[in-house]
Amino acid sequence: MPGENAVSDDLATLAAAHGVATSYRDAGERTVQVDASVVVDVLAALDVDASTPEALRAALDDRREGGLPPTLVVGNEPVELPAPGELTLEDGTVQQVARLADLPVGYHRVRVGPEEATVLAPPSTLADVPRTWGWMVQLYSLHSSGSWGVGDLVDLRDLLAAASEQGAGAVLCNPLHALRLEPTVEASPYSPSSRRFLHPVSLRVTATPAYRAAPAHVRHAVDRLVPTDPLADEKPTDLIDYDAVWAAKRAALAMLRPFAGSVGALPGVERAAPPVPGAYAEEHADDPDAALAAEHRATVDALPEALRDVATWYALAERHGPEWRTWPEDVRSPDAPGIEAARDELADRVSFHAWCQYLLDLQLADAHAATFGMPVGLIADLAVGCAPDGADAWALQSFLAPGVHVGAPPDDFNQRGQDWSLPPWRPDRLAEAGYGPLRDMLAAVLRHADGVRIDHVAGLWRLWWIPPGRPATEGTYVHYDARAMLAVLSIEASRAGAVVVGEDLGTVEPEVTEGLAAHGMLGCAVLWFQRDEHGDLLPPSRWDPMTLGTISTHDLPTAVGFLRDEHVRARDEAGLLTDVDAAREQAAREREELVGLLVSEGALGEDRSEGAIVAAMHRLLAGAGSRIVLAAFTDVLDEVRQPNLPGTTDAYPNWRIPLPLAVDELLRDPRVQATVAALRGR
Repeated sequence: MPGENAVSDDLATLAAAHGVATSYRDAGERTVQVDASVVVDVLAALDVDASTPEALRAALDDRREGGLPPTLVVGNEPVELPAPGELTLEDGTVQQVARLADLPVGYHRVRVGPEEATVLAPPSTLADVPRTWGWMVQLYSLHSSGSWGVGDLVDLRDLLAAASEQGAGAVLCNPLHALRLEPTVEASPYSPSSRRFLHPVSLRVTATPAYRAAPAHVRHAVDRLVPTDPLADEKPTDLIDYDAVWAAKRAALAMLRPFAGSVGALPGVERAAPPVPGAYAEEHADDPDAALAAEHRATVDALPEALRDVATWYALAERHGPEWRTWPEDVRSPDAPGIEAARDELADRVSFHAWCQYLLDLQLADAHAATFGMPVGLIADLAVGCAPDGADAWALQSFLAPGVHVGAPPDDFNQRGQDWSLPPWRPDRLAEAGYGPLRDMLAAVLRHADGVRIDHVAGLWRLWWIPPGRPATEGTYVHYDARAMLAVLSIEASRAGAVVVGEDLGTVEPEVTEGLAAHGMLGCAVLWFQRDEHGDLLPPSRWDPMTLGTISTHDLPTAVGFLRDEHVRARDEAGLLTDVDAAREQAAREREELVGLLVSEGALGEDRSEGAIVAAMHRLLAGAGSRIVLAAFTDVLDEVRQPNLPGTTDAYPNWRIPLPLAVDELLRDPRVQATVAALRGR
């Protein structure tokens, strides 16, 4: 290859064939050339060897040309087939076709000679998003007399019901994905073990059928397990202790399990009929333990594959730790030779974790029912990826790039780039599977939701891949078939009757925002970020209607935190700033600019107190052009701490800060009621 670091023409051709960028434009619109060794490493993660001139030539010769691609997208324009073929629609109807056109929305198959392909037929656009308002909330931050130190799904139900009564049309909740439980509970909802299942810590033990069925002395014993609640004071300041909460809930569930009844799988999706409790008692009349073990094995056999795999991972993680790449070799994948024996041995624990998912599904369904009558309802949040040591990374490893991390290139705010430690989808494997893993994940997230927010939605177009062993500065973009990704998202959203919100903040290509709007999906508008062509703050009344509008986000300062420079203090304390004085000066300018906007828009009068300014922000938000506007309780209730401080782990209490009021007090607070009055009039 010419030059030590330069990308040769042949390497550029090979990279382009696999969607790997050899250059990109940075946040300053400057062209950055990617080092050739980085391109070679990224190609290697796609099983393409370009490490030597001979390997490069062989890889070029092996490129697939012509024929039928593994996945086709059929939109408004017909797709001509290379030869007449046989089309099988999703409902089983078979047609002989020479081209694909006017197909029903859904997933179909086409065969041309010996080749087959998946056909994605999305709706032309999603239904119009109603103009409404609502709240965004971090579930863990809620608390009540019935929750055990962390917000749970019953708290969510109660909040949704109360918000609906006050006229709210939408509630956005942080990701409810399943997180790691062992050896410590993962705090970040954006680093999930599985995006297809729910987090056991979110379960309310005392709202389960087993608790209701248990005798009084067992219920009393369960009640005594409630951890000392640091949130019980009038103004809680202590942080959430996830480990203590899960230890208590795990012990309670163990007590209640004998009263669980039949819990083979999620309602309506059993692979086989789960066993009736006691079904093996007669067969093992002399050995109750053997009868119970046989029942557990039969329960596991009845589980659908996805649930069985995730429950198996949790059971194995209890024994070997979460890092599955260090497990015994014969259990490092769902189809490894030792899995059946391990699953049989751990049937009790596999069944337990499946039972937890069954209970979670019931409680989330109950919470979702509280949104009946809302113009939109519950909007779920989808994290950009899964933890590399989690259940999805183990169960879906053939669809992920091993050792690669997703992140972001260097910019003015993060000169070292960002490494999110999440493995990316392999675009080639997704296409070969007809995007089945993506379809299943979206369907699971929308199972009990009316909308979905896609974190880092630009990842449907491209992701910054960081090869194994390299820093975030030494990566490049890998492109995905955005047309296919959006098609799957549109199909699943249309089937769920759901709205789609793409988080497109920061530096994104114009095609991202344009692509979302073309499909009837919303982007995001945040008060701190929206600026006009001159760089001035853009009045919310001029925000694009195809957006979800907010004052801030979980990664940004709260309203009061912004006014007090808390974001400067916190970043300085965490060692993230090199020039504190410059950061304070910038914060002062931004604060002055915001107050100026509030005054010029008639939202703020002579009173310049914190409370008056925060109230004015929400009056301004009420007039936003966005289809949906959401307020945050952290802003309204004068919480100074933001939920998450990017770039930190232990230096800041990320994802562990509770709200200052309990659920039953939230919507009665005068500040909340004033905000409701302002937003309800939009």
